[in-house]
Amino acid sequence: MTRHLLDQSLDRALYAALEAGELQQAEHLATALMRLHHDQIAPYAACKPSSYLDLPCYIRDANYRHRRYLATAIVSTYKAARFMRGRLEDLLAQSLGSRLEILVIDSASPENESDIVAEYQRVSDNIRYIRTGCRETVYQAWNRGVRLAQGEFLTNANADDRLRYDALERLTGALLQRPEAGLAFADFHLTGYENETFTSHRAHATTNRPAYSLNALLENSITGSQPVWRRALHAELGFFDIGYSSAADYEFFIRAAHASDGISISEPLGVVWTSPDTFSGKGKLPTLEFYAIRECYRHLLAPTGRQELLSATEADILEHLQKNAAVPPQIDGGVSPEFLHRIGLWFENNGDWGTAWRYLQRAWYLKPESARYRKAVERLLTINLLQVIRESVQDNSCSDLPDRLLSIALACRMLGCKQLAVLFYFKTAVASPEQITAVVNLQQLLVTDRNGGKR
Repeated sequence: MTRHLLDQSLDRALYAALEAGELQQAEHLATALMRLHHDQIAPYAACKPSSYLDLPCYIRDANYRHRRYLATAIVSTYKAARFMRGRLEDLLAQSLGSRLEILVIDSASPENESDIVAEYQRVSDNIRYIRTGCRETVYQAWNRGVRLAQGEFLTNANADDRLRYDALERLTGALLQRPEAGLAFADFHLTGYENETFTSHRAHATTNRPAYSLNALLENSITGSQPVWRRALHAELGFFDIGYSSAADYEFFIRAAHASDGISISEPLGVVWTSPDTFSGKGKLPTLEFYAIRECYRHLLAPTGRQELLSATEADILEHLQKNAAVPPQIDGGVSPEFLHRIGLWFENNGDWGTAWRYLQRAWYLKPESARYRKAVERLLTINLLQVIRESVQDNSCSDLPDRLLSIALACRMLGCKQLAVLFYFKTAVASPEQITAVVNLQQLLVTDRNGGKR
């Protein structure tokens, strides 16, 4: 049998084993495939994530004025020309005025963002335009912005988001009043319509952020998409981890929260456009990355001492569910962790593992000292990860191939199947050479293996 035919045969057997949930057999097959591709895989061990911070770029800032800025807004753009004019006008109208620096990071967009930004640069002296020679991830762009920023505070000004006129003044002001706090965030409106402003929008919902705590942040990404944080945190904690495709900001803010306090403002200060086509709304990968980050930092959860008691009302609801097989009502923040745990078990018994895991996770985050809750979360997480692998393997579409390969790689990594994870990160890098997320994770795993388990 030729090497090519052997490769194809092993690959077919690998996918069949994954579809059947036979991870041990799949891991052995992955090891054999890695031996076949050793010469192609080995060079990735030499790739350093830091090198992706030093790629050349073009900076246009002829009218830009160097001064001490209070805040810097980092605008990352790729194929977002239709949002750019509204985004810049929104930022230039902020009450911070000349104390706000605006950095537009154009990741080799094929559209005319450059021309639009140039119009505003001619009449404003606080805008810098940076263009890269090739497309980069959003977190590579943000890291560029962090390194160039002159402001004391930073915010990611997503091209399709908008702010209330005093939003950045309110958020930076809150941080100035509390030096121990490293980040601040507020509620925001959600709209399904592009380019709406804070003063004119058709919001279908408004977020209700909980009071800030590290436990609350570990349970959910409560900072939302419009936070403000101290630039000094990066000197202490480093940059956004470009090994994540869509959740590196969540991971960074957990690190920041562990090093400092946070501020939640219970008032809407922005408008966020939501769509299935937005980057964070695509596929399984964003959810998997949140799973992985929570698992990584679960040791930071602080015991709460909450009681595992069901109220009479909760007991009645559970009895009703069990009798009528009804969908649980909307659960608010005042319920007991035991109630959430029972609801999760109800969903698990009815085969809805994704919903079950969310309820079981919430119960454990409300009472992290409970070993029973933790074991339930681990059990359902394993089931969900196996399901992600099966569904990703069965999907024959080509449109989201890199994300599907990354999803398989991350799910395998979380299940402890390192050879499978390395193989699928390698497959992603081959299928999509510009996919830095795959390259960074592949490098980390190869270096870990070479150093005997030490990163």
